[in-house]
Amino acid sequence: MRKSAVALCAVAAVGAVAVVLVPATAPEMSSGDTALLSVVVDQGRTVELGPAETRTVTVEVTARDDSGIRAVDPIGLWGPNYAALKVGPMTCTPLDGSGTTARCLGEATLAATARALFDDQAGSWFVDLRVRARDGDRYVSKNAAGFSLKHRALIDQAAAPARATAGEAVTVRGRLQRADWDGNTDVPQQGATAYLQFRAAGSSTWTTLAAATTDAGGVLSLNVPVRLPGAFQWYAPGDKWTASAVSPELPLALDGAAPHPGQ
Repeated sequence: MRKSAVALCAVAAVGAVAVVLVPATAPEMSSGDTALLSVVVDQGRTVELGPAETRTVTVEVTARDDSGIRAVDPIGLWGPNYAALKVGPMTCTPLDGSGTTARCLGEATLAATARALFDDQAGSWFVDLRVRARDGDRYVSKNAAGFSLKHRALIDQAAAPARATAGEAVTVRGRLQRADWDGNTDVPQQGATAYLQFRAAGSSTWTTLAAATTDAGGVLSLNVPVRLPGAFQWYAPGDKWTASAVSPELPLALDGAAPHPGQ
């Protein structure tokens, strides 16, 4: 079982990355004039994690109080299915001459190995924190900010003919996989949508030709006519739990056509 109560502020002194939570006797309340100005995780980017990857992400908190900010402690991250991670010690630096506003920086480690994260814990995550002011005021929030943690995706085995005749239909293939944090490997993604795109020689614009749905082995396959030299690629937009992915480019030359510079 991976069930536990969700009260990060009740475990200020936990050394491990994964937090074991304990029930809170009563919810802590904000008090005084302490204000939270912003919270940013990993510079605002979606966090994508591979099947056996360990990543360190930054957590930046900006807050204000008339007496100054003493600390952000405790602070943690929580997500679906009882996921919880502790953020390391926060270092606070005043941003103005009066010392009323401070930016506090810390780090959290996300590991797909050692059972620190489970496969069903991808999705929307949140920041749980307590900002402490020098005069004893505080700001407390379980949902101070949100961010996305997703399975890394990849498209491999991309293949298409290198040459064709204008008007000929060619078959373009690929395989879509995503990171499995339970098995620490990449697994085929079944039933996902990906788009076959084409860029004409000399152009920087990709045009979507058609959509395909992966089979049980994550395989993509489309048969399309060719009219111009250029390149194909697969693009999978991902979803709430899985990141987007783009295949390597697949150059295409037309028989009888002069090669374009760079092709």
